Amino acid sequence: MPDLARTHQALAEDYRWHLQIAAGKLLAQPSWSLEATVALIHTQNQGITFGPVRSLPLWLDHLPPELDAFVRLQEQGVSFEEAYQRCLAEQGQEFFAAIEASKASGALVTHDNLAEFAALSQKGFARDPRELLVLAKWPDNVTGFLLSCEQLS
Repeated sequence: MPDLARTHQALAEDYRWHLQIAAGKLLAQPSWSLEATVALIHTQNQGITFGPVRSLPLWLDHLPPELDAFVRLQEQGVSFEEAYQRCLAEQGQEFFAAIEASKASGALVTHDNLAEFAALSQKGFARDPRELLVLAKWPDNVTGFLLSCEQLS
């Protein structure tokens, strides 16, 4: 995705009517909580889901928590093999079982990513004008952006 901001803008335009509904729901909420409205665009089947932030773990395939440290190490530039050996030494069989299970699941996000999305939603809620968290689910990852509710009205 060479120009992610442009891609996100195009998605916002394509789903404008649905995002207006989600923005209206978000604006009606008096304070941020895990009940805050978020929108998830399914790029594969051109659908959209909106609901509370607390539903993100149900909507998005995610890695088991035993793999969060492994992913963090790789994001820091540690090689696959070294990260694997470190996590295996620290977590043992739980890590090995989680690696094997993830090979079959096609997991897209980590628990850290889910927490980051929740924090981004909270950040958008606190802004003036309020901003809606919009996630785009691609075949191999999930991206997120904030969209001004004022622009959608």
